[in-house]
Amino acid sequence: MMIRKNLLFLSGLALAVAIGLHVLNGSNTVVHAQDGAQKSNLKTPSTQTNADQSAVRAAIDKTTQSFVEAFSRGDIDQIAAHLSDGAELISDEAPPLRGRDAIVKALTNHFAENPKKTIAREVESVRFKSKLAVTEEGLLKVTVESEAPKHMRYRLDLIHEDAKWLIVAVHEWPEKTADLMDLEWLIGTWEAKRADAEVRTTYEWFGSKAYIRATISLREKDQTVSTMQMIGIDPRTDELRILTFEADGGFAEGTCTREGNTWIFESHGVLADGGELSAKNILVRVNSETTTWQPISLQLGDETVEGIPPLKMTRVKPAK
Repeated sequence: MMIRKNLLFLSGLALAVAIGLHVLNGSNTVVHAQDGAQKSNLKTPSTQTNADQSAVRAAIDKTTQSFVEAFSRGDIDQIAAHLSDGAELISDEAPPLRGRDAIVKALTNHFAENPKKTIAREVESVRFKSKLAVTEEGLLKVTVESEAPKHMRYRLDLIHEDAKWLIVAVHEWPEKTADLMDLEWLIGTWEAKRADAEVRTTYEWFGSKAYIRATISLREKDQTVSTMQMIGIDPRTDELRILTFEADGGFAEGTCTREGNTWIFESHGVLADGGELSAKNILVRVNSETTTWQPISLQLGDETVEGIPPLKMTRVKPAK
């Protein structure tokens, strides 16, 4: 009975534990603004009325959204239409690209060799640097085919030229909390049922998306085990770490690494009775509605538990 209860807790641990714009192969990029922007009749922020600012912000949003959508489609003509003539693209992993023609040529080759991406942007700030220059910053969520999304930070610099807004600076870099943000698809409730057991897990953001908090309920016949888990980034190492707490006193901690649509979780802890446990678990994202979880290495004290089959988890649809 104790071993079985431990397996329930360990399953809860494992299930909970288990549970951008990549231009030019995901390298960091910077596009520098060209000098000598032409004058326009755009008012400075201090002299703009609320209506003026609303119109300007709407125009900027339309431009940047159109630019992002063009990348999603691999539409090189539309991308080019949003860039200034003197744009310069600098990458840490590729030679600098100077001029719109050079950028267009490089991106044409990139789109021909790589699958299309679905890109969503989350705007965090829009700053007016002058009457001709604006900077937008935020987060990009990049999805390639059926893979789980990846997250990147971005900055776009725009100038007002020839009566329109042009993208003159594109800067992207890895999101420090990308490993955590890449688990955003887990947010919601998941369940798995077997003849003699039921698992139900709910994931939600905690704080300013600094953690994902999971609550897990495992029922087997007349036993129910509840656990709570916090998943977040260790600021000392930037590793994705997991802390799990059993309702009657057991706890565990571990780390997580990602390989494509697979997450590998390794945890060590102490059961409520003082026994030690360790586990290596595999989470596979089948699609946005289905995952599989499987412990491939379980150690309970001196006992090794093997042969546990994968468990299929499905997303619970929200009540209408």
